Amino acid sequence: MPRKYIIRPWWLLSILAVLIGLFSSAVIVHGAATKTPKKAYAVSAVLPPNQVDGALNYWQLSLTPNQTQTLQLQVANIGSEPITVDVYANNGTTDSNPQIIYSQAATSVYPKTATSFASLVVGARKKSVTLAPAAVKVVEFTIRAPAKQFSGMILGGLYSEADVTTTATPIRQKVAYQRSVVLQGSNINTERPKLKFGAVQPVAEAGELALRLATSNDAPMYAYALTTDLTVTNRGTKKRVIHTTAQNGKVAPQSRFNWQFPIHNLPAGAYRMTLVVAGNNVARQTITRNFTIEQSQVQALADYSSPNRRNMVIVIILVILIIILMIAGWVLIYSKGRRHGERLWDKLKH
Repeated sequence: MPRKYIIRPWWLLSILAVLIGLFSSAVIVHGAATKTPKKAYAVSAVLPPNQVDGALNYWQLSLTPNQTQTLQLQVANIGSEPITVDVYANNGTTDSNPQIIYSQAATSVYPKTATSFASLVVGARKKSVTLAPAAVKVVEFTIRAPAKQFSGMILGGLYSEADVTTTATPIRQKVAYQRSVVLQGSNINTERPKLKFGAVQPVAEAGELALRLATSNDAPMYAYALTTDLTVTNRGTKKRVIHTTAQNGKVAPQSRFNWQFPIHNLPAGAYRMTLVVAGNNVARQTITRNFTIEQSQVQALADYSSPNRRNMVIVIILVILIIILMIAGWVLIYSKGRRHGERLWDKLKH
């Protein structure tokens, strides 16, 4: 009689250990080979002697009327291939999160009568630099302070961007960095932001509902450490259907934007938004707005979600098929090994 278990469990464990070792070695070797990315870069602000606070990694300057100032941004290629980096001198604006960004090329701020950082730049506001691997270059911009003393702050920044795509694909991968430029005026320690709120509008975007609240800050001072407490109630049933909170918001001085609040995919109906906003330099405010979700918006969300559900089903089916094939392959290998072991055992017996 042939022995029942020719392939012993410790044999399988040994084979598994060898395979894991080989796989781990391959991962380590691959990781070592790709430790230095093909395209990558880093930036740092070169702070001038008249920097107000040398501990910062961005510019904080107090300039006299009409004083010129050179801003230097050091750009280093830390990849293994040449790279081209575009650097822009832009105004500080507010995105929908809200956070302060410097990626927008608009020349004016809100209100348009206010002095913008972009208007103080002497010469081109965009500069490009190409660097060989390990090369370091300094990009310079010159600004001229306003002719008259100003209150609060003028906020701008240097924004860098580079295409780091390394494969032939229509989808481009870009890496961006930003460094703030804060020009301090009079009353810098007493000026306060002035947040104002307009109408709220529900929008259907990328398969999700969100509320957009028109918001502005026409004061020459940024708002920071903002917290929000959002409640949405159904106006018919008076029941609360949404409650969310957020922290660490920031709003640029003299800017306006649509403050966006993600919400669940609510059914069509009439609702009320109650928003409580506060910050380190912003007094607590409560904003109440009524809004209506139309049936057409609910249908748009359903139409967007249907293809995604089908795609998810296809992915799940493919994963299940791959698992079945892997199990079948393992069983086939095990069966062949067992038969081979039985034949070998028969030979040893005879």
